[in-house]
Amino acid sequence: MTEHTGRSYEGKAREYARKVDTSPYNAYYERPAVVSLLPDVENANVLDAGCGSGWYAEYLLDHGAIVTAIDLNADFVALTEARVEQRAKVLQADLSQPLDFAADGEFDVVLCPLVMHYLKDWKPPLREFHRVLKSRGVLLFSTHHPAMDWKLFNREDYFAVELLEDDWKDFGKVTYYRRPLTAISSDLASSGFLIERLLEPQPTDEFRQVHPSGYARLSKNPWFIVIRAIKGPK
Repeated sequence: MTEHTGRSYEGKAREYARKVDTSPYNAYYERPAVVSLLPDVENANVLDAGCGSGWYAEYLLDHGAIVTAIDLNADFVALTEARVEQRAKVLQADLSQPLDFAADGEFDVVLCPLVMHYLKDWKPPLREFHRVLKSRGVLLFSTHHPAMDWKLFNREDYFAVELLEDDWKDFGKVTYYRRPLTAISSDLASSGFLIERLLEPQPTDEFRQVHPSGYARLSKNPWFIVIRAIKGPK
C-alpha cells in the first residue's frame, strides 16, 4: 500500500461519504478555496482525478463541464455513479499507474482534490496529468499544507518525504505522505507545470457558525494548500 495509500479507505468509503458533504473542513474550507481557483468549465473536458463520493463531479456537471471521474476505491466509484447517474464517465483507476483510458491532450482541466498526499511519488501522476492535458491546460489540486503535518506530528526533518499514520475520529486509521513545499514545486516543474496560483485557504463564515473552535484554529494555522498550475513544455 506504499505507492497509493488511498487504500486506507477500503471498507470505510461509505461512512466517509455519509459525513464529508457536511464536514466544515470540506464544505466550508477546502471546497470554496478550490472552486475559487477553477477556470470557466462550461463545455470544458474535465478529469476529476480522485472523485471520492462525487461532490466535485456533480458540481462540474452542473456548471456545464464534460466530466470523466476516477477513483481508486470501488465504493467511491459506485457512489459517484449513483450521484451523477449517466451524466459522466466514472471509472476505477489508480493514479500511481498510467491513465490508459485517456488520450494525449484530451482534457482542458485536471482537478485533483485532497488526493496527492496519498501518493508516495508525485512524478508519475504529474507526468500523466501533463500528457492528458491540452496545451495550456489547467491542473488544480488541493493537498495537506506542508507545515501542517510537520507541526502536528512533531517531525524532526521538515524536508523529508515520509509516510504518516493518522487516527481520524469516528473513522479509523489513515496513512498518507508529508513532503516539503520544495518537493511539491520541484515535482511540478520537472513534470512540465508552471505554478500560476498558490492559495492557503481561510475558513469561511459558515465554518465559524458551525465550528467556532475549528474556525479559530484554521484562521491562524494553515491546514490545506491549493495550487493551480498550467501545462507548459517539458
